[in-house]
Amino acid sequence: MCKEISVKELTLDTLFNLSPTYQNCRQSFEGIWQFAYEYETRFTAVCNHPFSNITACQRPGINFQIENQRFYMNYRKCHDVDSSFDAQYRYACLGQWVADNGNRYIVAVNMGEEQNFLRFTCFVDRTDQDLLMTKSRTASCSELKSAREGYEQLRLAHVKSETVLPSCKFPADYVGVWYNTANYDSEVTINDTHMIEVTKPNQGKPETVYYVCDESKGTRYMVAKLGIGGCQVDYMCFDFVRRHHSVIRYRQGRLYPLGDFRSVCTWSSFDNNPRWKYQVLVSVNPVAINCPIRGMFFFEQSGQTRLTVRDGVTKFPFDPLLECTKRNQQLSICPDSPDTIKIDMNKCDTLDYRARNVNYKYEILDYKWRCIAYWSEDTNGQLYTYDPEDGFSKYRCWVYQRDEYGQISLSRSHKDSCGLWQTPNDDVTPENLNLKLVLKNAERQYDNCPLQFHDGADPWSEDVFLTVLDSGAARVRGDIVWFILFLAAVITAWNGIRD
Repeated sequence: MCKEISVKELTLDTLFNLSPTYQNCRQSFEGIWQFAYEYETRFTAVCNHPFSNITACQRPGINFQIENQRFYMNYRKCHDVDSSFDAQYRYACLGQWVADNGNRYIVAVNMGEEQNFLRFTCFVDRTDQDLLMTKSRTASCSELKSAREGYEQLRLAHVKSETVLPSCKFPADYVGVWYNTANYDSEVTINDTHMIEVTKPNQGKPETVYYVCDESKGTRYMVAKLGIGGCQVDYMCFDFVRRHHSVIRYRQGRLYPLGDFRSVCTWSSFDNNPRWKYQVLVSVNPVAINCPIRGMFFFEQSGQTRLTVRDGVTKFPFDPLLECTKRNQQLSICPDSPDTIKIDMNKCDTLDYRARNVNYKYEILDYKWRCIAYWSEDTNGQLYTYDPEDGFSKYRCWVYQRDEYGQISLSRSHKDSCGLWQTPNDDVTPENLNLKLVLKNAERQYDNCPLQFHDGADPWSEDVFLTVLDSGAARVRGDIVWFILFLAAVITAWNGIRD
């Protein structure tokens, strides 16, 4: 007999215990949701009142556990919808389950209703999209087809319920829009007193978090953390490094329920991992700076994402009258553009009869990376580059060091932030690095691209490099000539006085 029942035509009935055991509402409803409502039969217009909301505030540690097992639905009347109404309903959560098609069923009991067929209520939404929901009229979940088809249709939106007044200010040079490399596709907007972080995950809706400056001392700032839809205010501590170039480095402490600066910003509230590193905020509109590495290099590469000829194969011949006899992979950061790393994967190194490089007509650079920040951390230099044409990430993090006088090693991580254990000499593995470069000095006599290196120990100071004479005919600066003539005149006058 049971075999004759078709699974596709099967209708499931719901049985409710008349003496139910209430459950915590956190899995079903959490926070404050503003909703617009419409009914399948009562009225077809949508009532979207700003104070119609679902309130499900969890209070950790409260003595009355039943408060975490209830939520409230507040309906408000819209003046342009005749059948809309003002009402408040209190529900207790009974549980939830997920169907094979991805529909999530939430069951609750109306605490103010006595008739059993109206007392129990069913809600349906989606596990992958929780902004649409339907609600049943009676104690039957089978009348709800989906999150869009049902007796009562709800359109939900998270709202910020708590407000904390700021009591301190962030440094003036922090104001702006930043990209947070600690989170995937996360943008942080900072003003004098607030930080607003919007994170866009691969799946689901964007998440917004507000940080309000509450108290500061030195480089530590205690902030109140407010989430969209949350009912609880948490406190945490940020330890900032003074801004340099186009980055802000910071580390973040754990959450505390109370805003006591001595507890929240104690040094033990931060990560105790002995290999911890600062997280990095990168400016959305970075400003190029002089690169810490300069010179002309040939390089060897290894890794999963090796550099290739980016703009297609360079046309041959370069020049009908000239023949290229030698080609190399060249990386250069020269005085004509000290803020740009230029890479030519098919560089022609033919020299003319004067031992000078021959400039061919059709040479095209394959990569141009702008240096936007560098510093020293864990005895290694770290460098951030910017390339708007990079399809994976516009920002790239490199770890570099000088192996010997004419050799420099660099490693690039998979993401836009450097790995916790990343070093320039790591082996290239899928879990570790995706590119490693070994640069070897290749400057020739007339290239005018001297080798220079900055270890990043003091990124706030101006670059101090040894000045190298320009190529070509020797030139003497005029102020030096006048100084020598003046010194000779002084010496002559002194000798005349002595005589």
